[in-house]
Amino acid sequence: MPGAPSRWNAKKDMSWEPLRVAQVAEVTHEHLQGDRSCHTARFQRSCPDREPTSCTYEQLDAPVPLELHEVFGTSAASDLTPTS
Repeated sequence: MPGAPSRWNAKKDMSWEPLRVAQVAEVTHEHLQGDRSCHTARFQRSCPDREPTSCTYEQLDAPVPLELHEVFGTSAASDLTPTS
């Protein structure tokens, strides 16, 4: 929580200043968990034609889950199929 004391270091300065959103940049990332990026985001390009208010989580592509046989091949999938 912004401004809350650090649970690991009680003396650490946790003050912060909110940023004014003024520019838009396209970034790539490996994984989102909820509304935060779990891995380093990488800058792709500046987007001077976009307004910050036009950028939402709804515009992100939802990842398509892979089937096990696509990852491990058809023989691995048949090994995982229960037999009677």
